[in-house]
Amino acid sequence: MTSVLGKLRWSMQRRGFGGTLLAAAKGLVRKLRPQPAATPHPFDLAHGTDTGGLISGGDLASGHASDRFIEGYAAVPPSRFQNILARWLASSPPHAIAEYTFVDLGCGKGRALLLASQAGFREVVGVELNPSLAATARTNAERWTATGKAGCAVRIEVGDAVEFAWPLGPCVVFLFNPFGATLMERVADRMAAAFRDRGSDLEVLYYKPEHAAAFASSFEMIWCETTGISPEELAVDPVADPNDETRAYRSLRR
Repeated sequence: MTSVLGKLRWSMQRRGFGGTLLAAAKGLVRKLRPQPAATPHPFDLAHGTDTGGLISGGDLASGHASDRFIEGYAAVPPSRFQNILARWLASSPPHAIAEYTFVDLGCGKGRALLLASQAGFREVVGVELNPSLAATARTNAERWTATGKAGCAVRIEVGDAVEFAWPLGPCVVFLFNPFGATLMERVADRMAAAFRDRGSDLEVLYYKPEHAAAFASSFEMIWCETTGISPEELAVDPVADPNDETRAYRSLRR
């Protein structure tokens, strides 16, 4: 019952009464129509993980006040993520990659964390509001680490991205369109405040930057590009578009 009420609350806040009725009608039609069995993503088939799928924001409602800002869940395509990291490294970040903590805000099931753990970061941290997604991310990380694929420590924190306690030292933040505009503005403001006296220690990689305006006042955009994705992944990904952008930011020292 709590889950149903949470989904209803999320829908009313995001869609309004009329939009909620329309969504409910469409959902009923989908339930009555036979659905094909979901096929695991090639990444999961190759590694024995569970990072795939497409989950609406309403289905992720957990009773937290920030539920209404959740955009939903989908995992970043592996080839695109690797191209994003390669482009970032080519932009000459101020520190060596081994000095950075990689932080994925709204990490979901943790695919970006697994990939980042092989890139040479000091540590990889995922922050996820939904306890079920966070539990899946932990299981994936444990399996990934146990099979020797992780090159650094991987940890998952359950909580609101606004309340995340930033680690000491340089950080690179990954965002895959996790939040609505209001929460994204709060997160950007919190990051800017946390790194105000160490601006060169914060890098942000924002994939599918639907609320880029949140970074306009306190961050410098270093680059904005459409990074590549393999044809194989484009064919199986539920939301990827060949024209999806990534924007890279650096915090401005005040």
